[in-house]
Amino acid sequence: MVVKRSPVQHIARPEPPEALAALVAANERLQRFAAELAGEQARAQIERSWLRTMIDQVPDYLYIKDKDARFVIANRAVAADLGHGDPNTLIGKSDLDLHPPQLARRYYEDDMSVIRSGKGLIDYEEYVVRPDGSQLWLSTSKLPLRNPEGAIVGLVCSARDITERRRTEAHIHFLAYHDSLTGLPNRAQFERDLAALATRAAKGVPAALVLIDLDRFKHINDTLGHVAGDDLLRQLANRLFQLVGPAGTLARVGGDEFAILLSGPAAGAAESLCRAIQLQFGRPFRLFDDPAFITASIGIAPWRPGSDALAMLREADIALYEAKARGRGRWQVFAPPMAETVEEKRRIEQDLRRALTEGGAELALEYQPIFGVDGHHIVGAEALVRWDHPERGRLAPDTFIGVAEERGLIEKLGEWVFEEACRMLARTAIPWVAVNVSPVELKSRRFVDRVIETLRARGIDPKRLQLEITEGVLLDTSEATEAGLTRLRAAGIRLALDDFGTGYSSLNYLRRYNVDKLKIDQSFVSQLGESVDAEVIVRTIIDLARSLKMKVTAEGVATERQRAYLVAHGCHELQGFLLSEPLPLGAFLALPGVAA
Repeated sequence: MVVKRSPVQHIARPEPPEALAALVAANERLQRFAAELAGEQARAQIERSWLRTMIDQVPDYLYIKDKDARFVIANRAVAADLGHGDPNTLIGKSDLDLHPPQLARRYYEDDMSVIRSGKGLIDYEEYVVRPDGSQLWLSTSKLPLRNPEGAIVGLVCSARDITERRRTEAHIHFLAYHDSLTGLPNRAQFERDLAALATRAAKGVPAALVLIDLDRFKHINDTLGHVAGDDLLRQLANRLFQLVGPAGTLARVGGDEFAILLSGPAAGAAESLCRAIQLQFGRPFRLFDDPAFITASIGIAPWRPGSDALAMLREADIALYEAKARGRGRWQVFAPPMAETVEEKRRIEQDLRRALTEGGAELALEYQPIFGVDGHHIVGAEALVRWDHPERGRLAPDTFIGVAEERGLIEKLGEWVFEEACRMLARTAIPWVAVNVSPVELKSRRFVDRVIETLRARGIDPKRLQLEITEGVLLDTSEATEAGLTRLRAAGIRLALDDFGTGYSSLNYLRRYNVDKLKIDQSFVSQLGESVDAEVIVRTIIDLARSLKMKVTAEGVATERQRAYLVAHGCHELQGFLLSEPLPLGAFLALPGVAA
């Protein structure tokens, strides 16, 4: 018999204990998995939030782009500089959507180079333009981004703002190649620009170099101070800059020297520019609210076939010194014969240096007697240096004295002359000997020490030495010159002012340095009896000396008429060929009353 169960009985029938336990365990596992999954999702969300916070706090650019160079992730620094507050607004955009076309193409080419080659770009410099137009310089590194299988899926980039560093570097570069006083290019930049100018000129572009050197600028510094000198240089730089304009390049290449580089049509107008520059020097500069005038000498070197930068500079220098030699305050265009003059000076310098190094055997002193008004009694003598060149024969002082001063040999030459003159004084009874002194020597403390010590060592009365200086020395108000003259006078050495009347001396200078004697320049003496103006000048000098209780010597007395005029008007001493030419030491010692 079959027993039937009710539905209730069927449903309520319990499962075996093993099945129930498995079901419960599965449910628990499912719940734990769901909890773990929810936790991982929450953790992932937190991690993403922290990652976003972290990269947004970094001031550097950080971003990832896909294979099409579109943004996938970008931090806030990138978005801010591109004018976007939310970095998420950049996602999916390319540089063409964010930058000017030319810059965008450059960025795109860099991105695709990394993605296609698989090679990174490390620490290269680029710039972006902000929406406000300002530039931001970046040091950028871009690396390929790969998936777990190693395939390139995009790139990752970091970039650091180096704008301030670039500004600092640019400022350092500016200082390295520009003059801090005037703001003009300095000599280093000038040399680079000159080399470029010469290169263009070699290809047929007309070119010219102009050098400008202020005349007697040192006098401004010495009398008004370096502040005034600097102010004058700034004013001059402004004037020159306005004159040159875009047609050329102006540079300050030395303390008081400027250069102008001209190219193209402007090179052909170099002389017109120099004419305008000289007109500017006719206008006063304002120094301490007072007008001040100064002149300049200018040398022009047009490009010549076969020339180069160094040759142009040398030729401009030669033309500049030719302008100075012709009286200053003018310009001079280089001509090849000028180079021959410079070469001649170079040879003289070399030979003179050799002669002095070898003890001065080729040099000799001649002595021109200086007579009292009777024309017979020798009261002193002037020592005059001569050079018996082994190849050129006897050279006059005018041939080499100037070269010695220019090339730094005048102190050695002066030392030799002084030693020889002292030897002569020690063996003769002549009252005194006059020795010419260069302004360069007077600035040297060593010179003054040597003069005083030599006189002491040889037992020579300092009053028997007379140093002849030019009026330019008195105008040099530098401390070194003033101190030197003061020490010489204090030692008892006499000072004579040579070529008086041809320079700019004033009574203040004559009193200040206690000058003992004025020497009337032979240019005035030679015109006595022929020029009323010369006679007036000579009488005035004699009267001035008398009022200051100074002696007067007339140079270049060549005729009896000149001698008589000078004696009649009170001149004390006479020197010239009428009475005696300069004599070698032996002939001089043979004169009556000279030998001890």
